[in-house]
Amino acid sequence: MESNIAPVRYDRESLLDFFNKLEPLKKDIVSFARTETFVITVKRNELLDIVNQYDNCLFFVIKGFIRGYIVEEGKEITTSLNEEQRLIGKIRNPSVQQALYNEYLQALEDTELLVVPYNIIDGLYTHFPETNALGRKLLAIHYNLSQERSILSRIPSAEARYRQFLANHPYINNRVSVKFLSSYLGMRLETLSRVRSKMKQKD
Repeated sequence: MESNIAPVRYDRESLLDFFNKLEPLKKDIVSFARTETFVITVKRNELLDIVNQYDNCLFFVIKGFIRGYIVEEGKEITTSLNEEQRLIGKIRNPSVQQALYNEYLQALEDTELLVVPYNIIDGLYTHFPETNALGRKLLAIHYNLSQERSILSRIPSAEARYRQFLANHPYINNRVSVKFLSSYLGMRLETLSRVRSKMKQKD
């Protein structure tokens, strides 16, 4: 079956604006980033081929929504829900050559992604040492999101867990199905439906 993923024209300033808010970039860094990155569109429900076509790349969500998930014993487990202005993909461990798990990325909406190959990132670090400060801030963002997911998964009450998710991400709730959201929150579909119904009655 022919892939629906295709390159598109776009405003290249999206990622640069995001970076500049974290760390001001010099003109030569901006020029380097503009020439070495590109954008693809991913149709709704399509999987992003991060094994063959886009191995060793990070992705910046310009428009749309991406779900990350793993497969355990034939069951899909949602690991991340990513809206616009998110940098997603495999974060490399310098001491481990191969990933410890296989995570898949699926578009839940028609999505535009900026592709940032890791060799470009390495080039920035090598030729523009000041980008290491940007790298540290990006890593801190990823760590914060991972910490949030870790804490969320340990809240014993299903209702408290859902309320905390809503407090942190008030707009995501309306963009993802109950099936994927319940998987992300580590609860049964019936449990989440019951919790949402109970909360609606209280309101």
